[in-house]
Amino acid sequence: MKKKILFLFFLISLSSFSQSVEPSKILIIYFSRTGNTEKFVNYINEISENISKFKIEPASPYPDDYNTVLNIAQEEQKSNARPEIKNALNNVNDYDIILLGYPIWYSHLPNIVINQLEKLDLNGKTIYPFNTHGSSGTGSSINDIKSYAKNAIVKDGFPISMNEINDKTSSMNKIKNWLEQIMGEEEDNQIEEQEDNEKEEQEENENNKSIYKKINQYLFYIICILLY
Repeated sequence: MKKKILFLFFLISLSSFSQSVEPSKILIIYFSRTGNTEKFVNYINEISENISKFKIEPASPYPDDYNTVLNIAQEEQKSNARPEIKNALNNVNDYDIILLGYPIWYSHLPNIVINQLEKLDLNGKTIYPFNTHGSSGTGSSINDIKSYAKNAIVKDGFPISMNEINDKTSSMNKIKNWLEQIMGEEEDNQIEEQEDNEKEEQEENENNKSIYKKINQYLFYIICILLY
């Protein structure tokens, strides 16, 4: 009887905890009026077919005329408008990484993209922006994203000019390198997170062992008293 009781407490003292890290999930959110940014997205999907995507579509399509759209874009920025979105995305709970694509409008993020960002809970999400442009690079769009996705981690932008995007071979090589860089960063982040978790788990286990040891000592003394 004594041996059974002591063996039971020995098993309790060996209790431990385990933890696993799930792989990141990626979603492309993009807006494309002329098709240049969508071409970028299609190149991404050719490189990696497993990335999900969502296209931001205006409830009232923008005109085809370039100058008319420029005037509309300028007016939207001045009035801080939020153009209505057809079937807007409501959550990104299933994703860890957002690839955010858009054209540069007057050096800024299109207001319709801002509207979509404001509809989402992006707390803890990592956003990798990419854009097409005439000659302005990323413009002020990265600061725009940081302003409207305050709880997200916003990385540097990846711009491709409208001339470059039509050179498929060159564009796909650049995009492939960009995606590999993203995967490398995320893998490093996961390894670092896992190491931190393992360190915390080890410290917790050490604390538990210390507690179990003290409990076992007290229980052993109590059992000895009761049995003898």
